[in-house]
Amino acid sequence: MANALRTVVVLPTYNEAENIAGMLERVLASPVAPDALVVDDSSPDGTGDVVREVAQRHPEGRVRLLTRATKDGLGAAYRAGFAAAVASGDYDVVVQMDADGSHPVTALEPMLAALQGGADLVLGARYVPGGALDDAWPWYRKALSRGANTYARMLLRAPVADLTGGFKAWRATLLASLDLDALTAAGYAFQIQTTLAAIERGAVVREVPILFTERTHGTSKMSQAIIAEAMVAVVRMRRHGSGGGRRPR
Repeated sequence: MANALRTVVVLPTYNEAENIAGMLERVLASPVAPDALVVDDSSPDGTGDVVREVAQRHPEGRVRLLTRATKDGLGAAYRAGFAAAVASGDYDVVVQMDADGSHPVTALEPMLAALQGGADLVLGARYVPGGALDDAWPWYRKALSRGANTYARMLLRAPVADLTGGFKAWRATLLASLDLDALTAAGYAFQIQTTLAAIERGAVVREVPILFTERTHGTSKMSQAIIAEAMVAVVRMRRHGSGGGRRPR
């Protein structure tokens, strides 16, 4: 059963005080019974305080907070969270999710079931049959998202449908085999880089359809600068690979 896997959900946050409590409660209530690790970049809106309040309502260890001193990108936050989760030795599976409610917690069960079925990495995928972006997204954002995904897939010749998504379930052993320090993409390009690293590693990658929804509160952190950084990073990956698929000997 999927809930036989010891699982932690890593949630990077910056100014998510309005979203994080509800998201944590939904994660903790999942039948797969995961723990949660929030990686907060010293949010000035009090996100860390909200996390501490939620942690007090649950058994010790179910909710942990890793506070970073500075805000230096999604990739750096995930690297810190992944490193902490793997170093603990407590988990078979490390899940990465957005903290804003965009990723459906209900997908954790089929994603972990796919790991039980032999996958090393499972992607919560928008661009497979049964997956979608919800109708709250305007047409131009849908077009931008799908276009960016197609661009990255074609340039990198990646054998997955959703290369740019950020909802993933990793076997901890796969994460431990990657050179996380070499996965240096700072923004959303990190999602592309890490999946590419898994493919280079020879991992079995499967995709589970999800409905990606609009965030519950606040505004998207996507910007033109982040998109430009990702496009340049994809060209670099085409030439040199992910850089983290193999540990240096």
